[in-house]
Amino acid sequence: MKLTLMRFMHTTPGLRSVSRRIHPRWFFRFTHCSVTLADLFWPHAGRLAYPFRQVVGGYLDKKHLRIRSRRHLLFLRLFKELEFTWSNWQERVDWISIEGETHLANALKAGKGAILASCHNFGFSKLVAPALSRRGYKVQRGGGGKKDNRRVTRWGKDYQIAWEYLDYRGDYWHRLQSLKTFQAALAENRVLHVSPPAYIEGKEEAAVQFFDRKYFLDSRWFRVFQMCHAPVLPCFAIAKTDGRIIIMIHPALPADIKLMAEGFARIQSDYLTKFPELGRLWKAVYLNRRRW
Repeated sequence: MKLTLMRFMHTTPGLRSVSRRIHPRWFFRFTHCSVTLADLFWPHAGRLAYPFRQVVGGYLDKKHLRIRSRRHLLFLRLFKELEFTWSNWQERVDWISIEGETHLANALKAGKGAILASCHNFGFSKLVAPALSRRGYKVQRGGGGKKDNRRVTRWGKDYQIAWEYLDYRGDYWHRLQSLKTFQAALAENRVLHVSPPAYIEGKEEAAVQFFDRKYFLDSRWFRVFQMCHAPVLPCFAIAKTDGRIIIMIHPALPADIKLMAEGFARIQSDYLTKFPELGRLWKAVYLNRRRW
């Protein structure tokens, strides 16, 4: 793993007090300048942006493609850095905001918990759980991460999240155990955050369309959601050009499986089309891989 200057400053004991004084927006501006220089003079930057350019290039003029491409490189850089800087910046309240928090609060009033569904490999979804946890919510995040001590290294020893990395690609009994874990968390009126993956084949009601591509959400997740009997709210974390990250929480989806899948796929399609630079999926899409 590449050790960057910011990662070194935020993880080295003697330098952490200095790095705390660096405002996130200053860091965003500095990173934007470095990404611009890299795009101009560093061949590797061009290789990183190549899949993005190939997928969306036909839908943007030359000027806007260059702007979006650099924003994409900025996103890739920030995505890797922010989890290491979180423990130093979590007390700052002016760089992460939540829109639609009332939808989540209303969903939790029933006492059945709430499920936040995000787009897989898109945006800053990994900041959803820590940001909500700082606001007092009891949050668990489902996913396929490795169960090791790197979470402490990245998020700090005082992180407040009950992390649950659940591998949904296992066999039937493994998935059944994951469902039981979900239900237990929701029974305690917790917030469960998951990101259903998409595949090159699937059911039409779960189709995610963007540009000239079409992928299909894993419909098994919506069956799991229905079995949990908890409201499902789309949730996306996007970045503004001024260095702010906004967590967008949408109203709850219909309880019907088909309508739930259609509604989430439609919202996900809108985000992918409006903010393509915030995706980490373009290499998989460009290579036409089975899953992203």
